[in-house]
Amino acid sequence: MSETNAYLSFWGKAARNEDECSASPSWHPAVFHMLDVAAVAQAWLTANKPQIPGLRDIGEAAWPALVVLIALHDIGKFSRPFQAKREDLWPVALGLYKKHDAPRHDTAGFVLMTEEKFDQFLAPVLGRLHILDRERLLRAVCGHHGSPPQEDMPSHSYCPISRAAAAEFIVDLLALLNPEPLPPLSEDDATALSWWLAGLTVLADWIGSAEEWFPYQTTAQILADYWPAACKRAERAVAEAGITGLSASATSPMAALLGSYDPTPVQEFVAKVDLGVSGTPALVIIEDQTGSGKTEAALLLAHRLMQEKGAQGLFVALPTMATANALHERLGRYYTALFAPGEAPSLVLAHGKRQLNERFAEALLRGRAGPDHAVADADETASAQCVAWIGADRRRSFLADCGVGTIDQALHGVLPTRHAPLRLFGLSQRVLIIDEAHAYDAYMQQELLRLVEFQARQGGSTIILSATLAHTDRQNLVNVFNKACGNAQVPCNGNDYPLVTSVTAAGAGEYAVDPRPGLARQVQVHRLADAAAAIATVKAAAQRNAAVGWIRNTVDDAVAAYEALVAQGVAATLFHARFAMGDRLAIEEAVQARFGKTSQPYERAHVVVGTQVMEQSLDLDFDVMISDLAPVDLLLQRAGRLWRHGRPNRPEIAPCLYIVAPEPLAAPAADWLKDFRGTGLVYQDHGVLWRSARAIFQHPVVNLPEDVRALVEAVYAPDAPIPDALAAASGKAMGREAAARAVAGQNLLNWQDGYAQGSGAWMSDVRTPTRLSDPSFTFRLGLWENGVISPCCSHQDVDKSWAMSEISLPARRTQGVPPEDGARGAALAALRAGWSRWEQEIPILLLEPEGKGWRGVLSKAKTGVQEVRYGREGGLIYG
Repeated sequence: MSETNAYLSFWGKAARNEDECSASPSWHPAVFHMLDVAAVAQAWLTANKPQIPGLRDIGEAAWPALVVLIALHDIGKFSRPFQAKREDLWPVALGLYKKHDAPRHDTAGFVLMTEEKFDQFLAPVLGRLHILDRERLLRAVCGHHGSPPQEDMPSHSYCPISRAAAAEFIVDLLALLNPEPLPPLSEDDATALSWWLAGLTVLADWIGSAEEWFPYQTTAQILADYWPAACKRAERAVAEAGITGLSASATSPMAALLGSYDPTPVQEFVAKVDLGVSGTPALVIIEDQTGSGKTEAALLLAHRLMQEKGAQGLFVALPTMATANALHERLGRYYTALFAPGEAPSLVLAHGKRQLNERFAEALLRGRAGPDHAVADADETASAQCVAWIGADRRRSFLADCGVGTIDQALHGVLPTRHAPLRLFGLSQRVLIIDEAHAYDAYMQQELLRLVEFQARQGGSTIILSATLAHTDRQNLVNVFNKACGNAQVPCNGNDYPLVTSVTAAGAGEYAVDPRPGLARQVQVHRLADAAAAIATVKAAAQRNAAVGWIRNTVDDAVAAYEALVAQGVAATLFHARFAMGDRLAIEEAVQARFGKTSQPYERAHVVVGTQVMEQSLDLDFDVMISDLAPVDLLLQRAGRLWRHGRPNRPEIAPCLYIVAPEPLAAPAADWLKDFRGTGLVYQDHGVLWRSARAIFQHPVVNLPEDVRALVEAVYAPDAPIPDALAAASGKAMGREAAARAVAGQNLLNWQDGYAQGSGAWMSDVRTPTRLSDPSFTFRLGLWENGVISPCCSHQDVDKSWAMSEISLPARRTQGVPPEDGARGAALAALRAGWSRWEQEIPILLLEPEGKGWRGVLSKAKTGVQEVRYGREGGLIYG
């Protein structure tokens, strides 16, 4: 090992402000940081003993080589441009200081290590690999700041001295760790390893950048002396960060999950369904009606996958924040039963303004305000970037033992968003549970298929839940999973309902399951001609003290219905998306309490008018349900909220679903939906709406679950009829769906390309959409009173108060807020000065008191301004 250690003078991490500079020492050599990160990777591998994609047959023998590669993630910090970022730390060996602007150190590192003359230094690790496979792995470790490194960049970033220092470090590193060379890899194995290695490198770099665990040290010493201490710190860091895999409980958690309730047929079935051999992924699709216990069945199945296939936890992806909130609360009561006694598993919600993993974030988060967090340098050190990135806090679920979040957070893993490999890395070690799989449009369906593909290719298992999954969607899921695993393709022919489909390397099986006893019911279906008829129906039911739910297709229609009911003296609650987050969460909690499983009859005599969020996963139970016309699968979801819980002495004699819809004539006119403008805009395939109305109104009584499959296929079968007059609208809708699928194909990551610039147009997840919906703006609602701006929603934590005061509005209704000057402008500037740079981009909508609420002004392109009103009960109303 070298005795000169010239590379010790090259800095790698340093204090970023005067307070930190007063600490001693104020910087950390690049080589020590690289050893810190390598030690974290080694500690993680030792603690988790993973099955590594692309290296499954090699096991622990490959670990030293991977540790060496991860150590080299910051080799680009030997470059002159990186060293020039701090003139005060410029190495004397490099001569006179000279400012350099490019390239970034991740790109500089990749360029250096892919030079032909550098092959000799990397041969002990990569010498047996094809040149393209070597580049795949080097790209994975160098691209640790959120996106792959740039390529085809000149290598003038290095002078002979910096180049020699980098080479000297590699020689000493290899002598220290003495790795065996990686074996020759197939293209598929090298690709799989590159995605996985990119995720582990990011994780190791984050932890290795936390000063609490790895304090700066400049004492000159050889690598062999520093390495043992770094390994001890890494063992502590990995343990305290909570990223060591926990043991699953040895016994079934069924008793804890179900309490005093008997297991349902689907829950009993998943306890015995074949999951294939250990070490191979499984795909299980559960189709059963609302209230059948699908969620608990998925958790029981996830526990088996933890026991039998080594999964380290689970992540549940749901369609909306409201459904994620509800499940997070439910899981909080029993999720520890999935793990062995004595373990302390984490449960994390994957949206909102919270932190990634409390133990992990505690070491990395240094506060949200201050000049160090306002730096927008893309070459910033890992700890600072992590602070900014975690500040949005939606991604922490992928490192938690149990995560619950919106599907969007998982879908970002298959889009070219920053740190997508970390999401994939976390998901691959956990069971991915996707609920409400029928709830996604054509664009999101393509994302979902790609997510299942990536999960399977990295060895992770997936569970899909749906009450109304079309046959073609089930077949597509099975096909993409089998292709990813190299399995033979099999047809899905099962028409039973409920149905469980299990796919493993051993083959596929479709299994009929009995419905849950007591859940089968006959739902009376009635058509209402317009909203006025619906209001009369709601009022009459309310007078009978019934629990009534009315799901409208647009927020404006929901507001209009709510205001009309209140004007007639009906006690009602409005539940939609145009509330500040804090108010929305309070309403959501109140609705869940009033109409949930433990609600009492005196609480339930109430009306709630809401939008589509009421049909998905919330455990609500109504005596009467009114719905605007929607596709049949959504109508069945809404019907599933009728008489969901066993209750004696209901005020209604039978469950009734009233649907506000035009008559589905055999030959409707092209303007069939002219009096239902909101419905026609939201669901633009009018042929699907006509078939839905035609199918369900042909059943004055819908038998659940017996009629579910037939109703869904009557609407979504490839040969389902379309009236001539509606063919044009349906054709346009199908064209938009085809275009959406094509856009998804362009946007999504391509597995075969590996972790590379060519696999996608890499950018922030804020700019890469998971949904092809209309663009929207997020605002923070600030109350302007007596010359002071306060958050609309209060919380003991001021930062959370502002996060809870956020609201999202469609861009078609507003382009932002008008500029403010004078006292209001000065107050806004002072407020923003204390926010992180990410928060400073969020516009603040100032509201002044008016009556029981507030009034404000938004910018609008054509008219200049748009007045709005805001209230705790009605949300934001235009005009």
